Amino acid sequence: MQRILAIINPCSGARQGAQAAQWLTEMAVFRNMELHIRPTRAGQSASELVSDATSYARVVVCGGDGTVMEVLNGLVGTSVPLALIPGGTGNVLGQAIGVNSDLRRACEDALSDCEMLPMDLGLLNDKTYFALRLSIGYEAFVTRDTTRESKQRFGKLAYIWEGFLHGLRLQSARYRIDVDGVVLRQRAESVWVANSSALGVLGLELDTTISLRDRQLDLVIFRFSTLRDLQRGFQALFRRERLPPMLITRIPVRNYVNIVASARQPVQVDGDTVGRTPCHIRVAPAAVLVCMPPKSLTLSLLRIR
Repeated sequence: MQRILAIINPCSGARQGAQAAQWLTEMAVFRNMELHIRPTRAGQSASELVSDATSYARVVVCGGDGTVMEVLNGLVGTSVPLALIPGGTGNVLGQAIGVNSDLRRACEDALSDCEMLPMDLGLLNDKTYFALRLSIGYEAFVTRDTTRESKQRFGKLAYIWEGFLHGLRLQSARYRIDVDGVVLRQRAESVWVANSSALGVLGLELDTTISLRDRQLDLVIFRFSTLRDLQRGFQALFRRERLPPMLITRIPVRNYVNIVASARQPVQVDGDTVGRTPCHIRVAPAAVLVCMPPKSLTLSLLRIR
């Protein structure tokens, strides 16, 4: 009998965790699986809930990108595969690897046979792993100021509204950035260290050549000195075009990047604010295994190659 561990966040997104837990339980009985469900709790990291993950064949997580990030931190080095169920507001990592957006179908896929693919991660300050991106400046301010209440009430529109408000009062900072030994000095409104191209809104992607499996990260420097610049950037994204070079600089990160700001800036990783600059980020190639739904495998390989 296959043992499965499911981590459920009952408060994420539209609070679909209870429904996902019910469907997983019914499906596990039908498939003759031994399912153990552990709900997340306030004040406790989900990484603690997978401390015994090696005694299970698979870990399933239903929650937002923040919950997924915590579980991933607990799975690094275990070789235990992770299956995703979209239970949050953004579900950006699920979109990036082709997880079905329908909750019931995602539950079925999470317990089905799958191909397990290694995925790179970034490591912040030798402490916190992230799967999507780390951002400093504009996006980090938006993430910090978007409340749980507004996300539960308005979904992704909450981020869009907060992004508009911060766009009216853009703030820049001077950065000193050391990329694999090459030092840059740059004024910018936002700096990302990206592992995925998915933005999590309307299927938009920053640059489809940013990959979860290329054994590197991508430093992305944004220069939006005016609201008009920000509008031009969004227009290019909606047209599925690359941002103009005057607005963006992208540099591959093979090993590490150090970022220092003239005034300390908030830092967010995978949807959660985690502190302030300065920060040190290292590449963690093939750090975890992710279950790819069979029906999404071909599309997902195209997206993350």
